[in-house]
Amino acid sequence: MKYNYLYHNIARYCFTCILFILFIPGTFASKTGLQSDAQQNITVTGTVTSAADGVALPGLSVLQKGTNNGTITNADGNYSINVPRDAILVFSFVGFRPLEVEVQGRNTIDVVM
Repeated sequence: MKYNYLYHNIARYCFTCILFILFIPGTFASKTGLQSDAQQNITVTGTVTSAADGVALPGLSVLQKGTNNGTITNADGNYSINVPRDAILVFSFVGFRPLEVEVQGRNTIDVVM
């Protein structure tokens, strides 16, 4: 009889600890980096144009520095990419030097190359 009572209390204690770790905001998740992507990432959009004549640059690569996360500009020079708030975007195009731009939490970044 004592064994069942002890086992029951240990199981209840473990269950309570697991609930505390998983469901109490600001405890385990925020300290271990387990926050959702929605909290960490933002969508950055913009237009890329040529400095020489102001024409949109279609097919230009927009890449998050240090990752394989990237996109290309459409026919109007517009792009959209989902990145962390502190990411660095690398804009590259044939015949142009690559340009690195810090996102710094901005949602719109227009670039002139």
